[in-house]
Amino acid sequence: MKEKVAALLVSKGVATPAVIERARAAAAAKGEPFCARLLAEGIDEGAIAEALAEEHGFPGVDLSRSAIPLELLDLVPRAVAEGDLIFPLSEEGGRIHLAMAHPTDDRVVAEVRFVTGREVSPYAACRTSLLRAMGEAYEARARGKDLWRGASSATAGAHVEVIVPGGDEIQEIEPIPEEVVIEVEPEPEAPEPRRGAPLVLVVDDEPEIRQLVQRTLKAKGYAVEIAEDGAEAIEKAEQLVPDLVLLDAMLPRVHGFDACRRIKAGPRTRAVPVIMMTAIYRGWRFAQDARDSYGAVDYVEKPFRLEDLLSRIEAALLSGGEAAAAPEVTGDGGDPRVAVGKKLLAEGKAPDAVAVLLQAVEGDPSSAVAHYQLGRAQRAAGDRFAAMTSLERAVDLGARSVKALRALATVYEESGFRRKATEVLERALHSAADEAARAEIRKDLLRFIA
Repeated sequence: MKEKVAALLVSKGVATPAVIERARAAAAAKGEPFCARLLAEGIDEGAIAEALAEEHGFPGVDLSRSAIPLELLDLVPRAVAEGDLIFPLSEEGGRIHLAMAHPTDDRVVAEVRFVTGREVSPYAACRTSLLRAMGEAYEARARGKDLWRGASSATAGAHVEVIVPGGDEIQEIEPIPEEVVIEVEPEPEAPEPRRGAPLVLVVDDEPEIRQLVQRTLKAKGYAVEIAEDGAEAIEKAEQLVPDLVLLDAMLPRVHGFDACRRIKAGPRTRAVPVIMMTAIYRGWRFAQDARDSYGAVDYVEKPFRLEDLLSRIEAALLSGGEAAAAPEVTGDGGDPRVAVGKKLLAEGKAPDAVAVLLQAVEGDPSSAVAHYQLGRAQRAAGDRFAAMTSLERAVDLGARSVKALRALATVYEESGFRRKATEVLERALHSAADEAARAEIRKDLLRFIA
């Protein structure tokens, strides 16, 4: 990594080859990080942060010019911060923004997301500056201080100096044709509809999750059976032929993915919809493989929202065991507030549109349309991180919606998250319905790999 950062600094005229060689030699001789020696040579931390941002595909952060409210440190215990080299920066847009020495470490990001139940935005930071900031900030917090300031911070209040490399104007993504939904004939051996309450088989080796889901489903009128491992799941599915199986991926005895495959292959259970749950196998590629290779009708990442889980169960039961078509993000979804919000946005009244669309989302938290339009309005109002969260939610609810994916990729790109923008565009490419749409997405992708 240090070789590319060095090359970037030289190419930008920030450092001469002689300075780079001197810093490299001193780092090797003293066993110090290369970043520390660059700072010792007088290289500006902002320039290093920009080079790190270009290297990693995430925005950089200049901690020396930032001022952080110390209440944020309560989100991340000091031992965790020092062990994983992470430092909380803000809660803008309802997200946790983290300075990281290794911003591409998805394991750390997933752990923070899992523990907090909130989305995480990583920022590339110079390791030496990160360690210094952590030490000073946590000690200041222990002394009862409210704000930590970097050595060069000149702002009166809290501020994060974010470095987004390039700075080119981002073009609005043009609408593309809607996805084509292919109708699939129902399985000929599907069981007769069950009389009475639908039966859901809940499979998880964590008793707290089993009890939580069981209590929630029973309160909504479902009948519930539980299983604690993959082998018991297969046995009970064969015996009971439930209306739906809610199946954790990480299970003892028989792995959840294998259990899903066996349930979908059984002559009595092949038409039973299976929703996979996971806290480990995160990301759209796992979700797509779970559907394509193992027959799952849906894929839910933990921690999940109970209202979201309930809506996915309802959709899966209505689908008859086939993967349901992704909710459209066009139209108004039947909610007049969405139509009003879209009209206000078209008239250039973005703050008013945000207010109305927030009401629509509160009224129907499972509406992909409402979240999508809210994200568009928040972006127009200049609140990119709130837009990011709303569009991520729209994508979660409408997993194959190319419109929502491309809108999310645009916001990621505008905010400097080029690596995430690339990942989302790859997903949009996979989901696009025709060659014309795929060609447009490829043009977007070329900007990141050229």
